[in-house]
Amino acid sequence: MDHQVFVRRGETVGEKEVLKALRDIVGKERILIEEVDLVPYSRDANVKGLLPLAVVFPKTTEEVKEIVKVAMRDRVPLFPRGSGTGMTGGAVPTEKGIVVCTVEMNQIKEISWEDGLAVVEPGVINERLQREAVRHGLFFPPDPSSYMYSTIGGNVAENAGGPRAVRYGVTRDYVLGLEVVIGTGEVLRTGTRAVKDVVGYDLTGLLVGSEGTLGIFTEITLKLLPLPEAWGTVLGFFSSMEGALKAVLGLFERHLLPSAIEFMDGPSIRCARAFLGVDMPEAEALLIVELGGDTKVLQEETKKVQEVFEHRGAIDVVYARDFQQSEGIWRIRRCLSQASYALGPVKVNEDVVVPRGKLPFAVEEIHRIAERNKVHVLCFGHVGDGNIHVNFMVGHSEEERERAEKAVEELFELVVSLGGSLSGEHGVGVSKLPYIQKQLSPTSLRLMADIKKAFDPLGILNPGKGIRSILEHHF
Repeated sequence: MDHQVFVRRGETVGEKEVLKALRDIVGKERILIEEVDLVPYSRDANVKGLLPLAVVFPKTTEEVKEIVKVAMRDRVPLFPRGSGTGMTGGAVPTEKGIVVCTVEMNQIKEISWEDGLAVVEPGVINERLQREAVRHGLFFPPDPSSYMYSTIGGNVAENAGGPRAVRYGVTRDYVLGLEVVIGTGEVLRTGTRAVKDVVGYDLTGLLVGSEGTLGIFTEITLKLLPLPEAWGTVLGFFSSMEGALKAVLGLFERHLLPSAIEFMDGPSIRCARAFLGVDMPEAEALLIVELGGDTKVLQEETKKVQEVFEHRGAIDVVYARDFQQSEGIWRIRRCLSQASYALGPVKVNEDVVVPRGKLPFAVEEIHRIAERNKVHVLCFGHVGDGNIHVNFMVGHSEEERERAEKAVEELFELVVSLGGSLSGEHGVGVSKLPYIQKQLSPTSLRLMADIKKAFDPLGILNPGKGIRSILEHHF
């Protein structure tokens, strides 16, 4: 392992002293220092970073607090991490520091039916919480595509969304309170167990989506909803994206608010068809609508969805009559992560958002961008809230990667011009950091940098991410 020197109050301290301090806190069983063990923690699902000095696995708030104190004393960077399922490098090391992995903090401390809430540690897997909530007749709506593997702490750090956001909102809408160790080594508690709380600034909302740059979560209090009695799924194929959007608007006109409305464009449909080996109509757009609620009401609403689809010119409409058929429909959407590689071995994945009414125009323009830059593209995502997953697919050559980067820049220019956002779910991390000035004003950036400094005056929490690093390089 290469030797590195850290700074302590004008003096220097070596790696061995830092590692000894960490072992004293978590024990030798919960620290990794060998290169072969560190490699997986140098990257997330999409972005490769640097090898850390060590990975530690705290189990208590007190241990996290002591780790932060070591980092403060010796000016060692800290990189908070959950399962590492992120897409923009939010958890990857940008310097040789300490990865603080919270997967061992995985206790569901409480689920209260009376209060409609859960108290969990950050390492709890989203799917496990959903399963346990169902056992209590409750429901945790946020369902990112990584819900089977991603942690609640990671979901909160990225403000994760998912298909159900159109009706139920995103993770921020379910976080009632937090316990977090900030960059001063202090333990901060925000929020309450109550649904309403308007005392002081909303620090809970500020911390949600902060990507580990303001603190390390150690406990999370979440709002839960009553579990819907039944679910229904409807699939519709359309000859154009414009026709599909008219169908979505038709649902709202009929006073329907589905729990999910997913779309896929023509290239996505063709990739899914080839990957799954199933028959599908020739179509340029697809909608998947999920409904939840009382059984009798659900039957009436499902019928309305079918009527709207047919009235708006759907080529074909399929209604799932049982769980197995519903899973078959959702496989079409879920397979795209793998199916897209039929168009190229390298994926450049963006998750932009536009106002819902601009979505057909946006998708049309995105295909023009891809054509101009000679790259393949698939567009799919959450049509109900205008969230488009744009996948530019290219080869390994430097020339193709440069064309993809040019396409991404044009994509972001388009999105901002339409009043949208560079990211709806994946966050900024390192991959979107060079572009955030397209969306955020200098005043916004300076205010955010001041917030960062208040929470993390030494800049030890997730350096190379967030607003402060932008100001250091550009202002």
